[in-house]
Amino acid sequence: MDSFEIISAPPANPVVRVLALLLRLRAELTVAAVLVAVWVWLGPDHARDNAGRWVAVPGTGWDTTTRTAVLVAAALVLAGLPWTRRFLFHRAQAVLTRHRVRQTLLECRVLNSRSRACPLTVWARPTRVGEAVWVVLRAGISPTAVAEQVEELASACFARDARVIPWPRFTNVVRVETIRRDPLAPNLIRSDLFRYASGDIHDPGWPSSDSPDSPAPAPRREPSRPALPAAPQPAFDRSVDNGRGGDWSDYV
Repeated sequence: MDSFEIISAPPANPVVRVLALLLRLRAELTVAAVLVAVWVWLGPDHARDNAGRWVAVPGTGWDTTTRTAVLVAAALVLAGLPWTRRFLFHRAQAVLTRHRVRQTLLECRVLNSRSRACPLTVWARPTRVGEAVWVVLRAGISPTAVAEQVEELASACFARDARVIPWPRFTNVVRVETIRRDPLAPNLIRSDLFRYASGDIHDPGWPSSDSPDSPAPAPRREPSRPALPAAPQPAFDRSVDNGRGGDWSDYV
């Protein structure tokens, strides 16, 4: 018979589930609230007529077409400027990474054994090499369980690599870092020492032998060395040589 698995979880409180959803979607809800507030602020004022209905006051605010054009123009300006475009893109990518990290932990079953609760992704921010996501582990989940899913985390976040670093003070908080780019790759630090060693660069203060106006180099003088005493010559006494090549005490 084939094996099967039964996963049971106690029902969660609906209020807690709604609060958790609002916590996860706080960035999207904030952007939507700002857009609605700006739309209402640019629109005409409203007042009650004689019948008690809310009607627009003529001569106040802008119509729907003008407000739409203003919002589209503001979005194009924010997307056209380099600094605002990079800021918004990196922030949006950090929010997407936070959602992807939670979904990866959920799909890989990094959950509690009984309540089947997923770790909390509380914060995310962009870094020089990617994004960093702070994850709060629930009771029953260890940092090792999250660190074993680094390949899945990197694949889900569209990154080249991922790292899991536990917080030194509290091990129930880990930081998931996604690595997307190398900041030193486009701007390598090059030294002129290698070019000097290869002969490609000459000091402007030194005469070069390639130019016709440069004087002939002076002959190099060897430094004087003190004379060494002559080595003792072995005394060969052929009368007592006996075919051994002299007295061995002279060599020793």
